[in-house]
Amino acid sequence: MRPMTRDEVRGAIVNPSPAEKKVRLPARFDDVRWHRIDYLGWRDLRAPKRAYLITEADDQPLGVLLRQAPNDAAHGSRTMMCDLCRFTRRFNEVSLFTAQLPSRDKRDRLNSVGLLLCTDLDCVVKVHSKPVREAFDRPVEEIIRARREGLRSRTISFIRSVSETGRTTGRGRCG
Repeated sequence: MRPMTRDEVRGAIVNPSPAEKKVRLPARFDDVRWHRIDYLGWRDLRAPKRAYLITEADDQPLGVLLRQAPNDAAHGSRTMMCDLCRFTRRFNEVSLFTAQLPSRDKRDRLNSVGLLLCTDLDCVVKVHSKPVREAFDRPVEEIIRARREGLRSRTISFIRSVSETGRTTGRGRCG
């Protein structure tokens, strides 16, 4: 991912409500190693259930505001799969995040799409982890490259589903 400025990141968010226009960037924004990540994800420290997801497509920054749904303790013995990195983790390490569809009409802002996402928003670490290989598997670098490409394409697809659904139809779909 190419380095982005603070204004680019703030301007990339497609779905903030009028009350959520102020985007608080991560505390270590200036230390981000852009060449190592496929998206930038962080939580708002003042609103812990609010998160942001930023990536780029066609050299344009894209981003969404997400809200984390509460985890259900009844699923304590289950594992869940993150929709972006495709790694399975314990139920409390993967959460449902929803993104409101952007709209000028207040009623249309009630529509949202969602995805299961690593609660710590750190799929990049898992994607870069060294896989357990067998003799017949592809080389490690090729596996990691394929993981990164998948993560990147799924992230772009999700963010576009939020931004384009709200823009093209006027009414979104309930996720």
